[in-house]
This record gives sequence, C-alpha cells and structure tokens, in this order.
Amino acid sequence: MIHHPDPATWIPPVIHLIEANLPVLDRKGEEWDHMFTTAYQFGCEALIALGQAEETGRGARPLTHPRLPDILPRWDDICVTVLSLASQCGLLSFRLPDGRESPEAAAWWGRREGEVMPQPNVMAAHGLGPARAAPQVLSVFCALGLVDAGQWTATAEPVLWREEPREWNLDIAADPRFRQALERAINEMPAHIRRRLDRLVTITEADVTEGLIRREAHQEGLRAEYGASRVIGLPLTRESVRQGLVFIRIHDLDWLFFSNWRLSDGWLSPSERKRAMEIFHDSLAMRMRRAVVAQLYPDRSEFSG
Repeated sequence: MIHHPDPATWIPPVIHLIEANLPVLDRKGEEWDHMFTTAYQFGCEALIALGQAEETGRGARPLTHPRLPDILPRWDDICVTVLSLASQCGLLSFRLPDGRESPEAAAWWGRREGEVMPQPNVMAAHGLGPARAAPQVLSVFCALGLVDAGQWTATAEPVLWREEPREWNLDIAADPRFRQALERAINEMPAHIRRRLDRLVTITEADVTEGLIRREAHQEGLRAEYGASRVIGLPLTRESVRQGLVFIRIHDLDWLFFSNWRLSDGWLSPSERKRAMEIFHDSLAMRMRRAVVAQLYPDRSEFSG
C-alpha cells in the first residue's frame, strides 16, 4: 500500500510554486491567466481546489481570505499538476537514459547545437529515467514524496506514467500492474459506466442523420454570416459525418476515464470523484481507455486507437 506524505508537508510549497509560476493577467498581478494552456489550467484548478483562489473566465483570482478546504484534492492529481507546470515553465527537463537532453526538447527551447546542459539531478530509478529539476521544483518533489536521496521513489512511478515522458520510452502496457488494473477496470466496472461506454461506442444511423443535419445547418449559418464565396467546406457525406462522430466519441471516452478512473483506486467512488481534478491529456488514462475498449468491443477498433 502506498503511503502519501502528510499534506501539511507538501501543501505550502506546492501553493507557493504554483502561484510563482502562473502567468498573470495584468501588471498588478491580481489574477492568474491560464492562457488556455494545459499546465496553467491545472495550476489554476489546483489553487481553487486548495482554497486559495476562485475561478474566473481566464483562470483564477486569489481569495482575500484563503482557507484550505475540509476535503483536499487528490495527492496524485496535485503531483501531475506540479510535474506539468514545471515542465511547461522550463523548470523540469526529462532526459534520455544517458542524461542528455533529447533533440526535440533542445529544438523546443531553442538550444544552440552543442550547448552544454547541466547534468541530471534526479537519477533513474524504479523504471523511470533521469531528469533535471530546478532547485525550487526539486524541493517540492521531495515534499511530495516523488524524489528521495536524489532519485525517483517507487511512489513516483505510477504518477510519472500519467506524464509518460517520451525520452524514457516507457512500456507501461506491458507492466503487470497495468494488466491487473485493466482486469479490475473491466471486472469491477459500475453499471452506469458500462452503460455510458456502450452508448459512446455505438453510432446509429439516427446519430449520423442528426449529425448531418446539424453540420449542414452550421455551414448554412456560416454562409449567411460571411457569404457563400468565403465559406469553403468539404462535401458532407454520411461517412464523413460518421468519422467526425467517432472523433467526438473518443474525446468523450477519454473524459470518462479522466473523471472517473485512477490506477490506484480503479473506478472512483462518488466521494473520490469530488476530490479528483480535471487532469485531461492524462496519458495513462488514455492508455487504459484504449485497452478497455479493445477488450470489451473488439469489433469496434476505431474507438481503441
């Protein structure tokens, strides 16, 4: 059983790190702007969930009298938030097994060819690769129990699965713990989740007809507003509409897992769902969605890709 650190240990440094690295909406710094960027959205949501801010249209606003809630957000979701924000801000660099920065990361940050980078200060352990974390991030990792004695802890492994750094080439689906979680997700699936899955992977002729009518009406609205000569769209067919519905349904399937499933708990209880943050782009949840759908609906491979 995994024992998480005392919240009193990690909450203050986590709040400080997030507040210090979110973009501000104006020079006064009275609001944080998530800029519709995943990591910043996570950061704003975390501050709200920790009773430090209130939601705004563009992010979050500090509360005059912040107070920790009686029910705290999930520790693992907070960990993913910190990892994502640190990576977004250039305060965390996942490294190749030999400690070098990947060419893709170097290009993203505009490094000069041959530029010497600091060596990793988080060593590979428990199936995870090396990384370089800024001092302020490393201290928060230690408080969260993700790093100890300069290397990743066993507790960190399933958390990093949700980030799945490309540099590490993790084979998560082959891990026995993933296989066990897959069996549990199928065998202990609540009835309302199964009904939702059944509906999402079923596209009826009526669904296609409704989608065709809706898309035709949308195009007509655009032509009326901007002029027919300025609105160019591909011809609508029942097959193109169906493919569009498949794309939307995959998105909805992913959200079903983002909101309702975690590796350590399986399908979340109602009380645990209230503690869960909206961690979208969760690589582990998407892997589990693909695996569950492939096993339950082998004849509908378009939904397990």
